[in-house]
Amino acid sequence: MERADVDISIFSKETIGILNLIMLIHAKGMNPDALQQLSLYTPPPHFEEQLFDDLLGKRNEHLLGEIQSHLAHSDNLMIPWGAAHMPGIARGILKDGFRLDQTQEYMVIHFRGFGSSGKVAGQTNGDHKTK
Repeated sequence: MERADVDISIFSKETIGILNLIMLIHAKGMNPDALQQLSLYTPPPHFEEQLFDDLLGKRNEHLLGEIQSHLAHSDNLMIPWGAAHMPGIARGILKDGFRLDQTQEYMVIHFRGFGSSGKVAGQTNGDHKTK
């Protein structure tokens, strides 16, 4: 098992700032101090692009380097990364010369909606569909 994520020191100060604010609210709730900080927060221009580059782009790039460095030692790798990372990781792996041989979809988590009877969308008469 290898740690393949980045240190947040490579993130922009704006990304670190919003992450700190989010964590403050998560840890202490929406108290007067957090509410004041949130009300004073003004994102800089193009902040969303910078945030996604930090949280997805830079982390994916680092992971792809880690994958390459471990391929010399193993033919099998398991990468437990979030779903939002998958398109960028897939593009990077294909760019590195790999090819898609087959796919298989799995339902990892199923969230039931409010008032749900427990049926998965599209189910009829107890049939279970797997995604």
